[in-house]
Amino acid sequence: GTSDPYVKFKLNGKTLYKSKVVYKNLNPVWDETVVLPIQTLDQKLWIKVYDRDLTSSDFMGSASVALTELALNRTTEQVLKLEDPNSLEDDMGVIVLNLSLAVKQGDFKRNSSFTRNMRLSESLRKNQLWNGLVTITLLEGKNMPRGGLAEIFILLKLGDQRYKSKTLCKSANPQWREQFDFHYFSDRKDMLDIEVWRKDNKKHEELLGT
Repeated sequence: GTSDPYVKFKLNGKTLYKSKVVYKNLNPVWDETVVLPIQTLDQKLWIKVYDRDLTSSDFMGSASVALTELALNRTTEQVLKLEDPNSLEDDMGVIVLNLSLAVKQGDFKRNSSFTRNMRLSESLRKNQLWNGLVTITLLEGKNMPRGGLAEIFILLKLGDQRYKSKTLCKSANPQWREQFDFHYFSDRKDMLDIEVWRKDNKKHEELLGT
């Protein structure tokens, strides 16, 4: 037969990225690029493959990569054998990845799963007295109030710097995956304000919480 495979990338049991589904193909080509934020290298990146089904998805095998084995700033091709202890199949196939490890700085690649926002207001451009950069990664929301009925966006404020996330609709667990850079002034005592806003169809906006 055939299948409709997609891939999940997991760290510490948490899904960080889910690929698109390639329909009716046992030799799928995804050609997707994703940047995954990691805190420590003493963990494994799990790659799990599933067959998309209308009611549920069937497990098609998994593989893992120890992050300590990856070379810094060098892309290596990994051909990983898929395994499933509960399957009677001897050969579950392989998954092919290009993996590279980088210290986070500057700009992520444009085609990553993060969209990156860098806007400097005119006043900040003229006043280059900032002495650091604060990078905020907005990942996801969980159990958002009335999130299933409305569009949700986030406002981030630090001093006179403001960012607005993209507006995501009709999900109690919205996935933003956006990054924002703020200038940091060590002589200021600015607090980072995070506001959750709801937007309904009549262009009415309501603050849900801070």
